[in-house]
Formats: sequence, C-alpha cells, structure tokens
Amino acid sequence: MQKFEKFQDVKPNPDHSSSNELTIQRAKYSDMSTIADFIRSSSDWYRKFVDPKDMAEHDVGQKWIEKNYFRRDFYLGLQSNTPVGTISHQSVSDHAYLGYIYLDAKHVGKGYGHKLMKFAKEVSIRSNQKGMVLIAHPEASWATKAYKKFGFECIAKRKKDVLSWKKGALKPYYEEGFELYHYPL
Repeated sequence: MQKFEKFQDVKPNPDHSSSNELTIQRAKYSDMSTIADFIRSSSDWYRKFVDPKDMAEHDVGQKWIEKNYFRRDFYLGLQSNTPVGTISHQSVSDHAYLGYIYLDAKHVGKGYGHKLMKFAKEVSIRSNQKGMVLIAHPEASWATKAYKKFGFECIAKRKKDVLSWKKGALKPYYEEGFELYHYPL
C-alpha cells in the first residue's frame, strides 16, 4: 500500500487569486464544517446511483471531518470572501490524488471548479508530481464532463483496474462503480 503524505514542503500562495475574484487558500480546521456543507449540498444528486454503503462519503459530518482533515490538504475557494468550493490534494506515489472537488450547489457552472483544478495542477507541478488522478462515477455527468473538459482522461472503468492502479493506492477511497481519471503533468 502506498503512503499518502500531506504537501508540507509545497508553499502555494495562501491567497492565490485568479480572475472573477476567486481566492484559493489552504483550509483551516475551522473551515471543515463549510467544506462538509459543500459536499452535502450535492449528496442528493449522488444518492440516485451511488451504492448506499458509499453514501457516507457524500452525507458527511463530524466523523468525516476528523478523519479527513489530517489525511489530505484541503483548499477553500472564495469569491468576494464568500466560500464557494473546495478541492483536496494529496500525494500518492508520484501522482496527486484529488479526492474532493466540490462546489456549493448554487455555484456550479460558474467556472470555479475549473479554477480549483487549475490551482491543484499548480500545486502538483510545484511538488514534482507526474500527474493527477481522481475517481468519479460515470452517472455524475456534471462532474465527468468538467474533468474531461479540463483534460482528464478515463483510464480505468472496471473495479479491478481502478483498485490495481499504483499497487492499490486508491483502495481506501474507492466507491462502487467509480472510474479512474488521469491528467498527465
């Protein structure tokens, strides 16, 4: 099993700005309730096709916060000081794993997800990663469409192929029916 590490040595600008006034900063523990709200804001979208045993990754609460804050780096996207989305980033072997890319449901379609992924790409390049990966359900067309538009390619559709990538590095994060997407750097 590959060891996941936080990006301690990467120092992205804490107030990384891009157009449309989106500011991206490393999330503090006190931001995690807001991040959990983003994830829950679209959980009903997933409930239609995600295996019930995996819904705990979408209907998140305090236990999820305690487990995940120290497991990965979370970044918070703010538009005019209003939190609009999040992205998580962690090292797995020579790649970055983007585990959570979520917007508050009322901010979907405004380009913020693209800006968060662009930020993750910058962090990944600075940390000498060879690529970025994520897993997504094929019926989450709003997400897979955005990932493909950014340049991610689906590289594994079958469970056994997803789980065998990098000697099973994604096994702790796999949800039934999810596919593996890759973005080379």
